[in-house]
Amino acid sequence: MVWDKIARLLEECDVVIEVLDARFPNETRSRKLEEMVRERGKDLIIVINKCDLVSRRKCEEAKRNIEREGIPVVLFSAKKRWGSRILRNEIRFIGLARGLDEVKAGVVGYANVGKSSLIYLLKGKGSAPAAPRPGFTRGLQWIRISRRIRLLDSPGIIPREEGDIRLALKGAYDITKLEDPELAALELIKMLPPRVLEVHYGIEAGETPEETLEALARKWNLLRKGGELDLDRAARRLLRDWQKGKLKV
Repeated sequence: MVWDKIARLLEECDVVIEVLDARFPNETRSRKLEEMVRERGKDLIIVINKCDLVSRRKCEEAKRNIEREGIPVVLFSAKKRWGSRILRNEIRFIGLARGLDEVKAGVVGYANVGKSSLIYLLKGKGSAPAAPRPGFTRGLQWIRISRRIRLLDSPGIIPREEGDIRLALKGAYDITKLEDPELAALELIKMLPPRVLEVHYGIEAGETPEETLEALARKWNLLRKGGELDLDRAARRLLRDWQKGKLKV
């Protein structure tokens, strides 16, 4: 079970790095994880990843809100390659405060929030491989970052109580397994400002999410036999672009 692995990670590590998705900073936090960290007297650093996909204002606002709880926060973009130096320094500060020659840090978070990409940026070649699909990291694995820092990568935390659609919108569910991709796509369209889709895809958003999804299907010339719009394929394509970070909010 995932939580058994997380408990083992907490026993092994001095500090926990919880990685969030900048598009969903509150929704991708795990209060259960953070409570486990506090109970064991470990240090916690929160990294807000994928900051290149949202406005700087939104990132700074999320950072301030979390820091009010007394938790250090690092704004990060693995894609744009910034934030790694600040994160390294935060880990080093904890090592100095604890008098440690080597800091062991566990990296935890939802599937597909960018944990492996974060590690890859910190380490460079030879570190944990990144993958665009959720659940790529199957078990715990150590990665040496430097002489004084070792990271322990972990599987994504996926709360069982959440439905497939919400998890897909957070990037934590494989869209090829979605039973109703159209419903998930409509929820995404409701959530996004119309200008995001209009600018990125060069379409005119409809008055309803259904009309916007139809406009995307026409834009991509996705048709079933008989000329009917293939909304299933359009929905999966939109969700795939969202999960891969192609849409900037």
